[in-house]
Amino acid sequence: MLKFQVSIHGSNGDAASSLAVTFERTLAALERLARLFIEPDGSFVWTGTAADGGLWQVDGNLIDRGDVLAYVELKGQCPAERLDELLSALGWPDAPLAFQLLQRGICLDEAEFRRQAATDEGAI
Repeated sequence: MLKFQVSIHGSNGDAASSLAVTFERTLAALERLARLFIEPDGSFVWTGTAADGGLWQVDGNLIDRGDVLAYVELKGQCPAERLDELLSALGWPDAPLAFQLLQRGICLDEAEFRRQAATDEGAI
């Protein structure tokens, strides 16, 4: 189970880079995920049960900047496979992403984010 509190940005060398997808495209992709409830303003909650029977939940918010998706805020925990589904709605793996750990004020690439999110402390 991965634990996190993160904002996700496009990976163009800085955390201020917009994502490679639009707000509308991301909203539509997230609406297709089972057990994910999303509001038209981009706020969402996604819940489920892991293979070991444990419950998980991710709360999020899509933040737009004009015609582009500026970034996404996520907080919660989920299995890696569910995170993959969520990230695919953001253009991953075709478009690399940057993960800014809000509590620590640092920006990580995907591999380091996943490593830290898998620890007991989580990436928060």
